[in-house]
Amino acid sequence: MLLQRLVTLDVIGQLVTLSEREAEELRQAAAADAGRSSARRDLSLLLDRGLQTHATVVLNRAEARELAELLGAGGFRANFALLQEALRSALG
Repeated sequence: MLLQRLVTLDVIGQLVTLSEREAEELRQAAAADAGRSSARRDLSLLLDRGLQTHATVVLNRAEARELAELLGAGGFRANFALLQEALRSALG
């Protein structure tokens, strides 16, 4: 049986679990804007670390806001409704 690897995000105290594919899709989107935004670069690096180590990725408020903006831009294959809800709740 093949086990799917997971990445856990700690969004200001709320845990959200992503599949490896979902985390990679977010990482790629953040990396695509890394040249224009240091915050996106940092988010990309955090997601990459989570993918490599499978440790919980702890996001501070600024990183959570950056992730919310990234998701707001749309264009993702995966459905990030649970993550978006966690971000809305955490960022109030």
